[in-house]
Amino acid sequence: MAKHQLLAWLDSRLGSLSREVDSLEVQRNLNIEIRDAGLSCEESAKSPCPDWTLSGFVGRVAINWRAAFLVVTAGMGIECGYDESAYIYSWNGQKWVRVWQNEQNTYTKEGYKPQTLQSVLISPYNRANDYLVLTLGSESWCSSNWHDVYYRAFRLGPDQDAQPLVSGSEWTAVGFRYPPILGSISNDDVLIEYLRPSIDTGIMTREGVFHYEIQHGQVRRTDPFALSPRDFVDEWLKTDWRESSTWSEGANRRAMLDWRGKFDKEGMTGEFLYPTMHCQATPDLWQVGLALTPSGESANAKPTQAYFLVRWRPPYRFRMVSVTDKPSPDCTERDRGADDPKRTLFPVQEWR
Repeated sequence: MAKHQLLAWLDSRLGSLSREVDSLEVQRNLNIEIRDAGLSCEESAKSPCPDWTLSGFVGRVAINWRAAFLVVTAGMGIECGYDESAYIYSWNGQKWVRVWQNEQNTYTKEGYKPQTLQSVLISPYNRANDYLVLTLGSESWCSSNWHDVYYRAFRLGPDQDAQPLVSGSEWTAVGFRYPPILGSISNDDVLIEYLRPSIDTGIMTREGVFHYEIQHGQVRRTDPFALSPRDFVDEWLKTDWRESSTWSEGANRRAMLDWRGKFDKEGMTGEFLYPTMHCQATPDLWQVGLALTPSGESANAKPTQAYFLVRWRPPYRFRMVSVTDKPSPDCTERDRGADDPKRTLFPVQEWR
């Protein structure tokens, strides 16, 4: 197939390079070769790209240094963009050889998930020569601001087809901000952030954070789970109780489970009550109010209000303390800054 022909061509071109590589010069030469073969299109009068499908075209090849590796991304044209793949090359003492790849080669209706790669990150140099790779991508698109984002973390090793240690995707607002998904990676953890759909249909999205520790082949999600009290409540309600229960303090866990069971059973949506309240008597507690509305399928359920007491310790360590149907008399200080929607761990972003 064309994707494998492209990969074989990349292997041959990189395999002929010397140890010292000018990545920008190699990238330029490869793209000129693609252009001269009539395989690319541009937003110009010479070879304009079609409006809807890029099928039959080869996307721009990008080459970047990451630690001691060369990271190469390339794509084959599909409807509304390119099916992009990522490859990592390492110097074996004689030539550059491919040591890792990430391609979408399952072409079933449900299994094929092509993406526009936003980033390919490699953990820093370490003496153990043990590296993690993180790919961040989004679904190719022509219209609508809502599409899937993807993140996958791999251990760099001898098996180029090894399954990811961490893998996630979600249908969300990719058109609201660029890039639509951001992340970072170290030798034992990955951090991902993107806009997630909110339980509150009035605000539509919220900042979503996923932080995973990876040690001895085991993966564990850990703090931060959110960047504000309101977003933590949203995340707590949407995450399986077996996991979110570990974010809950033990004293009121039985009552919290009852609220979660009600929420899950009746398929509720909600609107947050503004503003979030700070509890003066206990400085690390905030109260988040939520007006809950059952789904249309819950004939006997009634609208209700729930009040979530959240413990917040710097910088972003949240724990659920209690859930009740009445506000606490100790939480009366309006805190309009508690749920700043522009709070982020990756400040270099462009809002559209």
